[in-house]
Amino acid sequence: MTESKCIINLKSVQKMGADKDINNEQYEGTIATRGDKKYLSYKRPTEDGLINCLISFSRKSLTLTQKGKLNSKLELIPGQETLNVYSTQVGTLDLRLYTRHYSLVETKDLIKILLDYDIITGTDPIQTAMDIVVELK
Repeated sequence: MTESKCIINLKSVQKMGADKDINNEQYEGTIATRGDKKYLSYKRPTEDGLINCLISFSRKSLTLTQKGKLNSKLELIPGQETLNVYSTQVGTLDLRLYTRHYSLVETKDLIKILLDYDIITGTDPIQTAMDIVVELK
């Protein structure tokens, strides 16, 4: 498995009722390929220290794993609901996600991943759209 450096651009839009939250983040990371899967790794700074992040993906699904003061593993499979675990210093939360859409486009210099999913939180889910653009070096 060979690794190369990359720039990871993340944009997420979350809507719950009339509220809307937009986040844009950029990280330097590495990308590696093993079999039909690719692995993006990067470190995300937080108030509590660095979180090690790993996005593993193929044409069929995507998994986001975070380790540090915050630990989580989110699995996104189009058309399916998944049960995921999100752990912080104050406790553990089970999160149900329903993935409405997932697409992956790869070119020589760029990888673009589009996700639309719901975080199921009772009567009103949090609708989330995430664009991940990876600039290959």
